[in-house]
Amino acid sequence: MKLYAIYFPQFYVTKENSRWWGNGFTDWDLVENARPLFKEHYQPRVPKLGYLDQSLSSTIIKQVELAKANGIDGFNFYHYWFDDKPYLDKPVDNFLQSKVDSFEFFFTWANESWTRQWIGKPNEYLLKQNYYTNNKSIEKHYKYLSSFFLDPRYKKIDNKPVYCIYRPELIPNLEKKMELFSCLSQRDGFDGIHFIAFRSYDILNEFNYYRKFNAIVNFNPRYSINKYLNSKRYNKYLRLFPEFIQLKLAVFRSLIQRKSIFNYKDYVESLYMTDSFFNNIPVYDSVFPDWDNTARYNKRATLFNNVSSELFYRSLEIVATKQSKHENKMIFINAWNEWSESAYLEPDIKYSYSSLQVVSDFKAKIMNRHL
Repeated sequence: MKLYAIYFPQFYVTKENSRWWGNGFTDWDLVENARPLFKEHYQPRVPKLGYLDQSLSSTIIKQVELAKANGIDGFNFYHYWFDDKPYLDKPVDNFLQSKVDSFEFFFTWANESWTRQWIGKPNEYLLKQNYYTNNKSIEKHYKYLSSFFLDPRYKKIDNKPVYCIYRPELIPNLEKKMELFSCLSQRDGFDGIHFIAFRSYDILNEFNYYRKFNAIVNFNPRYSINKYLNSKRYNKYLRLFPEFIQLKLAVFRSLIQRKSIFNYKDYVESLYMTDSFFNNIPVYDSVFPDWDNTARYNKRATLFNNVSSELFYRSLEIVATKQSKHENKMIFINAWNEWSESAYLEPDIKYSYSSLQVVSDFKAKIMNRHL
């Protein structure tokens, strides 16, 4: 059983973010400026290790060492790709150039367009995702990724680099593009790509989207909220619309949306309800130590109450047990450092290392079972 924490790479200055959001902007600005929405609301979140600058090569080394010391086997880096070039790639570049070993990594392609959604303008594009204009664009993307795939630390399953796609349903002619990626990988000596689909909600005709994937990750808390905790059941129909229409609908939702508070215990209980397989495709339920995106959405935030170390530990136990029939046993944790959504394993000044201690204790228990 291996544990992988999702890694968010938006904590360093880029020229694009400075142009869009103000000179020197990083996600730390959102984190620092968050304000509580009600009495005893824990905001802003303050990192115990300081506001780390991901442009520094020393940052990823410190993070990896801390993760390794507490039972994390690797990072699942968010990967961004627009118009034939990467964005927010400095942390993973630093990792690639580092000499840290005994620590795996792989990518999740966060393939949504970038908009001004944080400030209630989801139909205003910053970078629009074109999903490749021709095969040369696919080849350029693969060529960039191949330097990471070829690194011995990059996670492979059956000699196939693991590559996750955040919203596969948005990509036109998805299967043909997956096939080309797999063909290109064979030139590098691989036996294809081990594709994993992230699933944040149910959609109609799901099998048509997921049938060529090797696995599915129920991406929580979004999947749990959309499937079990939220009473709105029409979303699966809305998700069939093209992305630009979904963004227009999001404008209306932003006008009427108020903060949403869910019970963390209900999320944990929902983990019992999901299937471990979808048409013979392995399904993994991701876990999260906390969730509160006030830093991004202010009064329109989504957050959880009754969060505790005990329930976080229980969530890890549940998803581990459900993988008993999976050939490849993996736990996805959301996240290592998603501070603007309060989903982080890194220590803060209030709870210190408690979330990491949960992971460490859980990993130790797993290891003892196999001794």
